[in-house]
Amino acid sequence: MTGQCAIARLTLAWLLLPAAGRAQSGAIYGTVTMPTTGIRDVVVYLVPTEAPGAPTVTPLAAEMDQRDLHFVPSVVVITPGSPIVFLNSDRVMHNVFHPARGRGGFDLGLWAPGQSRGFTLREEGAYLILCEVHPEMAAYIVVVASPYRTVTDAGGRFRFVSVAPGTYRLRTWHHWLETHEEGVAVPQGGSVQVHLRLKLGKPAPIP
Repeated sequence: MTGQCAIARLTLAWLLLPAAGRAQSGAIYGTVTMPTTGIRDVVVYLVPTEAPGAPTVTPLAAEMDQRDLHFVPSVVVITPGSPIVFLNSDRVMHNVFHPARGRGGFDLGLWAPGQSRGFTLREEGAYLILCEVHPEMAAYIVVVASPYRTVTDAGGRFRFVSVAPGTYRLRTWHHWLETHEEGVAVPQGGSVQVHLRLKLGKPAPIP
């Protein structure tokens, strides 16, 4: 009898959970081509439209290294309010700055090998990152208010796992490709395949 009561209580607790809590998460797998080859470093993110189980957007710390006179990785995607640390793994002095005038621009100055500097980006947008000492170095930090965000790999592949069931707007960003946007529905416990063909052009502003 005791075991049956325990099972009954567990069943009742399960039924009282919100539907979003009971729903099994889904996944999105995809590729980006232009138009026939994979494109790396394309930012892909989801904007929930009707997905009540989607997690809230929270800041999350990130890093960008300076190594062999390159920013590594060359594209980082974060959420508003996320602190990012810039490392210097080279044997030379480095600098980090964003050249926008006025609001949004910043310059972290020069620092020596083995040192680091940090900064927090609080507004959505795409930030060009440069080094004053080495003008050939360039990278991007993309800030989006989305719990689901990623960057394509060398084959143009991307994926989102543990996605709350619901409908989303899938958006892309790349510094020399037109922004792509389309609707996608994530089924409970299922997966969706998405194949994007992007065009050369200027990306739309974020958000």
